[in-house]
Amino acid sequence: MPSDPALYARRRPLLGPSFWAMIALCVFCVMLGALVTRFGPTWFPVKPSGDSPVQAAPSVTPPAARAPVGSPIPLEGAAPTVVGADAEIERLETRLALLEAGQKGVLDAAAASLAAAALAEAAQTSGSFEEELASLERVLPMSADLRALSRLAQTGAPTRAGLAAEFESLAARAATAARNPGEDADLLARVRYALSSIVSIRQVSSTRGATPDAKLARAQRLLDEGDVESAIRALDTLPDPARIVLAPWLASAERRVEVDRHVTAIRADALAGLAQVSRAAP
Repeated sequence: MPSDPALYARRRPLLGPSFWAMIALCVFCVMLGALVTRFGPTWFPVKPSGDSPVQAAPSVTPPAARAPVGSPIPLEGAAPTVVGADAEIERLETRLALLEAGQKGVLDAAAASLAAAALAEAAQTSGSFEEELASLERVLPMSADLRALSRLAQTGAPTRAGLAAEFESLAARAATAARNPGEDADLLARVRYALSSIVSIRQVSSTRGATPDAKLARAQRLLDEGDVESAIRALDTLPDPARIVLAPWLASAERRVEVDRHVTAIRADALAGLAQVSRAAP
């Protein structure tokens, strides 16, 4: 008989029901995980959310027809827009070119007008106006008036006031020369002429009549008014001896008239050109 009382006790099983229940649960979980892994995408399909990117459908364009990377993507209906934009750009460029040409024409015409005004002011003096004429020739095309002034610019011409003062000192000598009876005159006429050359008496107040004194008086009055052209015409019918005395003065007066005529024509052309381009400017 065993001496240990424990030997007489009832034997318990080594693995109880709880153990086998745990084993069964683990086996079930493993099988459930395998089924979910295998058939989960079919049983529980994933619905795309609104924020997830939508995958584009595969392109049906053959690779050879696709545009190379970096090239602009052609858009349907874009060709008319590009053509319209090109036409608009061309129209704007044409408009800009016209504006630039018009502005250049106005500036050139204004410069010519200013140069003509400077020339007119310089030509009114008795000195040379070569510098002002050269400035005008750079902005105006060559003309007959410019060529005529080229030979007059170096010496210039006396002023109108200067011509009037000089004529006043020459008129007495011209009146005396106008009384010259000539070589065929008698002795008494020659004696009277000799005495008149010593003491000259000239009527300066009367401008009426055809006498040399009246013609000289009319010329002096016209010169005092600045009308050199009319004064020259008034002296045309003087006797030859009087005109010989006045010959240097007449040459200077005609030179002044010629300078003023050409300068006036040039200035009028410059102003007309400025008005024309100003009206035609866009």
